[in-house]
Amino acid sequence: MAKNKIVSKTRRANGEGSIYQRSSDGKWVGCITIGYDENGRQKKKSVYGNSQTEVAKKLSEISGRIKSNSYELIESKTFGELMLDWLLVFKKSAVSPRTFEGIIRNFRLHIEPVIGNMKIYEVDTFVVQKVINKMIDENYSNNTVKKNKHLISQFFEYAIDNKWVMVNPTLKIKVKIHDRKTYDNSEKYKALPSEVRIKFLEALNKDEANFIKPMCIVLMFAGLRIGEACALRWKNVDFENKTLKIERSITTIPKFDSDGKILNRVTVVGDTKTTCSVREIPIADIVVEALKTWREKQILRQKTNKEITADLTAPTSFIFANEDGSVRTYSGCRVIFDRFKRRNGLDKYNIHFHGLRHTFSNMLFEMNENPKVIQQLLGHRDVKTTITVYNSVDNEYVRQTTEKFNEKLKEDQLVLEQKQRDELLQEKKEKLLSDMSDDEFDDLLEQLMLERRERKCKQKDFEM
Repeated sequence: MAKNKIVSKTRRANGEGSIYQRSSDGKWVGCITIGYDENGRQKKKSVYGNSQTEVAKKLSEISGRIKSNSYELIESKTFGELMLDWLLVFKKSAVSPRTFEGIIRNFRLHIEPVIGNMKIYEVDTFVVQKVINKMIDENYSNNTVKKNKHLISQFFEYAIDNKWVMVNPTLKIKVKIHDRKTYDNSEKYKALPSEVRIKFLEALNKDEANFIKPMCIVLMFAGLRIGEACALRWKNVDFENKTLKIERSITTIPKFDSDGKILNRVTVVGDTKTTCSVREIPIADIVVEALKTWREKQILRQKTNKEITADLTAPTSFIFANEDGSVRTYSGCRVIFDRFKRRNGLDKYNIHFHGLRHTFSNMLFEMNENPKVIQQLLGHRDVKTTITVYNSVDNEYVRQTTEKFNEKLKEDQLVLEQKQRDELLQEKKEKLLSDMSDDEFDDLLEQLMLERRERKCKQKDFEM
């Protein structure tokens, strides 16, 4: 019986604790000294497991934490608190503010609510897999799931270096690939169908109260991002050679407090989205004319409006600057753009600033342009983005293409049917000849020669 079970003990090296098996239930128990109280008495910690090996592993982890002077730290703080400290001290300084904003958002949304209250040594492969499965079940993209897995993995590598834990539990985590839309924001940034393009351009031509017309023309017929358009300077335009140089972009930089919460956002002119986004592109005549007209209007405004003190047409001035010469913000442009849509009854068409860039790429795809050329014009790093994200052709274009395809199939079918008739006729001729005797063949040949002579005689009589 369990009562009479002999208790076995295993002595370990000094400071590594001891292990024994309990006689009451057969569980393995480990004890280790973690320090001394104010009276000099030893403080011990016990761990439990189903095997001697499991307990020995737990004692080794505790011993390592004691030797690294981090035992009190990880006992007093939760996993979420430790990871947040790491994010604010190490991760924040290693990435851009906008990237860190996404990282801290992922931590607070997906990681902290599930395992934030646990101790770091309680977070094993099973626990992390539950975090991953929860995101998959909630239909988050594979990219988002993998980013969170990578973030947890990075933190555990830091924890291993500090001897808080011995292994990284994310190494055996599986991320199930599941079906999703190629581009979740396809509705939000939908390209304008041909009939809406016409209405949109008509509205631009009627409503020329501010910078919206030239900016929309640049977005729609040169394929710029809104941030790239806001950061354009007059020196970036070569009217003679009809080119536009994109080398900067506006971006919104978040400012954080000591807890990683956003205090405010500041718009700055910085680098483009990727290094591939720096480009010099040829521009259509409609873009050239729109920018020329806008420049003339700016010159006239400076002459007639004494409140405008900035030189709005200097080479270094922003093309779409505020009246004081400062760069426009994305939110400010969007407010004015939304007013323009309401004035002209365009609200119902789901026209978005970024949708104008999609419209540019779609028009090029409709012209059967090479995707690599479109990639260069848009400033994409990967042609896959150009093909999958920026190619959402409308049903009318698909219908026209299908009709062309049908016509091609009909032509091919006619050629095939004629070929089959010729082959059948040839087979009949060959069969007819193969079934003839030599005498029958000679008679047929003689008859054909006679008919040929008669045709020649008729031709001579006709000519006379």
